[in-house]
Amino acid sequence: MARPSVIPGIKARLEEWLDHCEAAYLSQPEAARKPTLPLCPDGKINVRAVAQAIHLKPTQEKYLYERAELTQLINCIAEGQGVLPIGSRANQTDADKQIKQKIILHAKNAQEATQAATEAVAAQQELLERIRVLSAELAASNAEVERLRARLQAVENGVWVSVQ
Repeated sequence: MARPSVIPGIKARLEEWLDHCEAAYLSQPEAARKPTLPLCPDGKINVRAVAQAIHLKPTQEKYLYERAELTQLINCIAEGQGVLPIGSRANQTDADKQIKQKIILHAKNAQEATQAATEAVAAQQELLERIRVLSAELAASNAEVERLRARLQAVENGVWVSVQ
């Protein structure tokens, strides 16, 4: 014989508790209403607190997430109180999409910057090699100039005589 479903009992307790929360919400002055459902710090439904409020066993808490009929009851009241519904973490909001786009853009920029840095290092190495070559050529030219100056000095001093 199959065990009877616990869902109808949970649903009855949940409906009674939600009716009480809704009545408490509606009894507040309209301009100063605050949600009466338990909330997480980020403004979402605290499902664990709901489960504790209706005296569910820890193993039964999952039904509030998994069973559409229970989730819809809670989300209906949450929407009326301006609270984010169950499962809102799974839904990607526009802000999440914008953040994701920014992350993609920054990753692309970082990749381009890495490529540019690699190319700059290669160009720098080429320039350093060119400087070494030109420095060697300059040193050779300076040596040639000094040799020619010494030769000119010798000619001017009469030590160097050209035989033709």
